Amino acid sequence: MWNPFRRKPAEESFPAPEWPPIQQLDSVDLTAKRRDGGVDLIIVASQPLDDSDETLDSIRQKVATYLAVIECNEFQSELGHPPLDKTEIIIACDFPIHARALKVIEECQAAAVAQGVKLIVRKSD
Repeated sequence: MWNPFRRKPAEESFPAPEWPPIQQLDSVDLTAKRRDGGVDLIIVASQPLDDSDETLDSIRQKVATYLAVIECNEFQSELGHPPLDKTEIIIACDFPIHARALKVIEECQAAAVAQGVKLIVRKSD
């Protein structure tokens, strides 16, 4: 019997993105040179980061692209050879992030740290 007081599990109530939340997996969305000589590379998430295989793979691929770009001589020259410890990859996401997507981001953070850079998630204020 249907129970109107029964809550849906969190998995069922997570908002599904209408289109892929992370796109153009082989390019950098935005870069910003900071006054302290550091550089921010920004990944724009335009929808909720759900737990679909497509979304999880896109997070991994996009971060891998950014890590490869950071090592590129052309990128380094163009941005004045920013120190790795002042280089950040920022996932800009003003939408909900599924727990499985957060786990993938944590994996990517470990890969970034191994390369000497930071990976953070930021919501606009």
